[in-house]
Amino acid sequence: MCIITKIKNIQKILYRLEKVFLENNGITLNEAIIIYSLPETRSSCAGYLSGQLDVSNSRTSKILSSLEQQEYIIRTMGQADKRQMLFSLTEKGLEKKKEIQRSEGEYRELIKSLAKFMD
Repeated sequence: MCIITKIKNIQKILYRLEKVFLENNGITLNEAIIIYSLPETRSSCAGYLSGQLDVSNSRTSKILSSLEQQEYIIRTMGQADKRQMLFSLTEKGLEKKKEIQRSEGEYRELIKSLAKFMD
């Protein structure tokens, strides 16, 4: 199989994985990464979360707004610097994090199917 075909097959599997994840969890993979990145007992700033996602600050801002609208996170003002926005998980966000952790096994098969295209 030529490398271009392998790349296309990997792309299809990744698309399917993201689609299944969204259907099963009601959130995107990027939203899930933010939820996973937020500690359960304290807040994080947008810059840290942007680094976890490895996307632009503006894209991170859109993802944070979506999670806020879905009531998975809350935004608070920094104590030392009132310009800094901090984000933390709500009870609903904590439950979503646990729900996703419980369903991780479902995605292992899709990830394993990627491995055969890597050789």
